Amino acid sequence: MTDAILLMLGTGVLWALVGVVFGSAPSDRDRMFSFFALYQLLFAAFVWIAQPPTAAPAGEVLRLSALMVPSGAMEIAAFLLLKLAMSRGSQGIAWSFSQSPMAVSFVCSVVFLGNPSTALQWTGLAFTLVALALFAKDKPSTGSASNDAAYWRLVLGAFALIGAGGFLRLIPEYAGFSDATLTWRLPLMSPIGAVFWTAACAVKRIWKPGLVWKVSVACAAVVALGQICFFAATKAAYPLGITSRVMPVAIGTCILLFALWCRFVRHERMSWAGWLAVAADIGGIALLSCG
Repeated sequence: MTDAILLMLGTGVLWALVGVVFGSAPSDRDRMFSFFALYQLLFAAFVWIAQPPTAAPAGEVLRLSALMVPSGAMEIAAFLLLKLAMSRGSQGIAWSFSQSPMAVSFVCSVVFLGNPSTALQWTGLAFTLVALALFAKDKPSTGSASNDAAYWRLVLGAFALIGAGGFLRLIPEYAGFSDATLTWRLPLMSPIGAVFWTAACAVKRIWKPGLVWKVSVACAAVVALGQICFFAATKAAYPLGITSRVMPVAIGTCILLFALWCRFVRHERMSWAGWLAVAADIGGIALLSCG
């Protein structure tokens, strides 16, 4: 039990570090494009080396790609919006809310996949919406109202796209794919960002890896370590029957630590509404995980 809990907490710490590194990445176009391209190339290489897919029927892999490719495209757009939001307003609010797309996946699973739902899960959804309202009350920037509106459009866009992409990644579990085919999920998704951002750099002729290699390597490393720790936590939790706790503990730890980082290291202002929103968000995630 202790090992499983420590791995869950470790996953949350690593995911918070992803937010720290991601928030420190450059936001000007030339360096931002190069950062995304190099980071995605490194992460894709890690996935194919550490989790290579097994042989599977070509037709099934093609059908799976029809879900994974759009999911990967949504993730590209989501993290671009998230980076833009973190560059113009509160990083704590943007990162915290972007880590809560389980609400979108939950609703889509109930509506489109016919998944059963519980009163606790609907309560969790309500908590997530309350968190959104409280985050909005805790103004993310000191600019004009139009700047605040633009910031929230970016945050909500990232939230919706991450949630929709996560839902697409759930569908294969219900689509009758073989276990061998399912090993292709991450390997199919991981190169999409690398191809897109490398192509974007080539078209714009702004490939400058020398300026961003440190932050790109750091981001790829913490993302990869987060994946390793998450799957280790899941493996340790399974025989104990507490697999459902892995995601809420990890995400809750991530949100809380990143909120503390933004408050005490970045010195972002956080009112009572902001802290209450963090608590409501973590509570909502925990309840959405109850099934």
